[in-house]
Parts: sequence; C-alpha cells; structure tokens
Amino acid sequence: MVVILVLAIAGSTVLVLRNRGSDDARERGTWSQGWVDGFEEAWSLEAPANFRRQEMSMRTSGNRMVRIVSTSSTATVTVFDISKDSPKQLWEIQQQVTETVDRTLIWGNKIVVENTLIDITSHERSTAPWGTDSRVAVTSRGAISCVEATCRCWSSPSKMLWETDFATDSPMRVHSYAVVDEHVLAASSDYEYFVVDLNTGATNPLKTNGQSIQRPLADGWLVHTSGKSYTDETIYLYEPDGTFSESFESHTDEPFSTYPWSPTLFTREQARLWFKDFDTSWAPSTYTLSEADRNCESITVNGNDIVLGEENSLFTANRNGKCTSTSALQAMYHSGEGQVQDFSRRDGDERSLVLVDMLTGRSSDPISLGTRDEFASYTALGDLLIIEFESGEFIAYRPTSS
Repeated sequence: MVVILVLAIAGSTVLVLRNRGSDDARERGTWSQGWVDGFEEAWSLEAPANFRRQEMSMRTSGNRMVRIVSTSSTATVTVFDISKDSPKQLWEIQQQVTETVDRTLIWGNKIVVENTLIDITSHERSTAPWGTDSRVAVTSRGAISCVEATCRCWSSPSKMLWETDFATDSPMRVHSYAVVDEHVLAASSDYEYFVVDLNTGATNPLKTNGQSIQRPLADGWLVHTSGKSYTDETIYLYEPDGTFSESFESHTDEPFSTYPWSPTLFTREQARLWFKDFDTSWAPSTYTLSEADRNCESITVNGNDIVLGEENSLFTANRNGKCTSTSALQAMYHSGEGQVQDFSRRDGDERSLVLVDMLTGRSSDPISLGTRDEFASYTALGDLLIIEFESGEFIAYRPTSS
C-alpha cells in the first residue's frame, strides 16, 4: 500500500517512504502554505465491515471519494460524499472481477473496474471498449488500454483515438503519472521504457536497464542507469518526445552536503548542472545537512533545522560514522510540487510526514502515519490529506486556516 523506493548507495540500502504510487494520472495538487501554520483532523472513516486485509484503494473526484475493496473474484465499490465534516455513504455495489483490483481508476464520471464502467452519480453500469485482460491507465487524452505490446487510446467509450504496437515482446503498461508536454511514459514487464505521444500514439524508446530510474523534467526526461556495482552511473537526457539529447557520467563517489530545490520540475539544463557538477547556483533554494546534528537525522532549510529521524532518505552515516549524502536523485524527489514540500520522518517505529516551506524554512508539526506495521499510505490534495491504514481505516487532515 506504500511505495518504498529502495536505493543501493555505496553498499548501503536507503528506504524512502513516498506517497502511494499509481499508474493513472497523479491525484494530487501542491501543498498550501497553510499546512505549516497548523493542521487538524477533518474526518475519519472506519474500515469496511469484515475487512480482512483485502486489497483496498481509493481516489477522489471533486467532493466524492471512491473506495474499492477487492478479492480475486469480487470488488465492492463504495462512493462517499466528503464535502462535510464526516463522510456520507452515497451508494455501494458489488462487481464480479477476474482478478484482484488493486487501484481505483476514474475516467471522466466513470469508475473503471476491469472492462466495466460505473457512473459515479447514478451507479449505472456499461461495458468498456476493452477486455478484462487489459491494463488500463487514464490520461488527459483518454483511457489507454494495453494487451501484450499493443495499446489503444479511447477518447470516449465509442471512439478510439489511436492504436500503437511497441517494439517489444513484453506486456506494456502506461504510467500516466509521468507526463511531459502531452507525452507519457510507458514500460514493459521487462523494464523497457518508451515515451508515447498522447495525441498520435507515436513512440520513442529510452535507454534503460533493470537498474534504471526514469523521471519527467519540465522540458523532457531524465534516465539514471546504474551498473551492478551501483558505481558506474550514467545520466541520459531526452526531449519531451523521447528524442535523445545528451548523456554523461555522474560522480557517484563524490559526497555532497547541499541539495538543490525548485518548486517546479528541473529543466534538462538544471539537471545537467546538478548531476554532472553538483552545481546548485541555479536553484531558488537549497537544503543542507544540519551541522548541529551528528546523527545525520536533520536538514537545514533557510537557517531552520528540521528533524527527519533515522533512515531518512537524504543523509546517512558511513562506515566511519561520518554523515554523507545518499543520492543526487533525492533532489528530484523533493522538488517540482510547489513551495511546500513533504518529507518522511521516523521516530523509532513511528512514521510521520513533515511539511516544509522550502523558501522560509518553516515546517509543520509531524503528521502521524502510524507505525511501520500499520503500513499507511497517503493521498495529498492540497488542503486535504487522506491517510489510509492497513487496517482499512481512513483519517483526513486539513490546515487549521482552511
């Protein structure tokens, strides 16, 4: 239920708690600055009846929250009104499925459950123009269904926009959380990556391997590849349509203490400056290892120290006990989403979020994500934070000033 990014850096493993991943368009906005002034519980929702660690996922559409609880044969779809101080159940139905539904998709006003479309208002059902074996993603141009290496984009249930065959023998899936200038990332089950034109279906391959990481940029794409030793790292930069731009070696053996930050995604030029020379002169702000914390648990933003706790993603102690940086990639994971950025924090077994104004250095109190065993994931929607626990319970928070 939680995305754990595992980075092997100089022989050590760094675990990074991130918000829930999804293959459909990312359901979040930027954090408002009101979060650093204080927050409060907005509402809570008990676990479904007889919930026994079934697969559960959630998405919101306006003031509606859609929850799907699924076994390998049945999906229970429930829609709530979350506009008030307590969620109000509007309707609930069961849908037969051929395999467990592990994510909630909403296409326009339709909930997608395999090849069944359920109207979010009337809960009337209709049949989608793809089969139950399709891997479906929802994008700005429509729903994209993939079977093996062929994908089709549907602008409506009755109109196919394009069809494309990828140059691979492996099943494909579109990752529509990663979009640059009307181009989307797609990947095969064998870790082959392509950039797809959302308007035409034209594709371009990216240079990748099993140890590669792909990130969208403001004006293109970055691919970070590692060898088996994780010491021979190369950065590849591409234009928005996947046309190759340049590549260079990254200085993996050089430690650094300062990360760049930007409220917007890095450009190709900014990425080149950072990954090639650790140049931060272009960045609107930076954050550094706290000089006052010898345990490598804190960062400093504009003169203010923020405690992130042990096993944080930015700094770790080396074999000599000296604090050292983990990976230059972390700068990208903590940029691109506005002035307020979220960081994960660990205190013993307790997990929490800390929201930081990256220009002023002001930070919120920790927002609890429970313990490691509670395995909480979260969805951030600007002035609403919804936390989902392994138990099936939801808790939502909002800024006190909202």
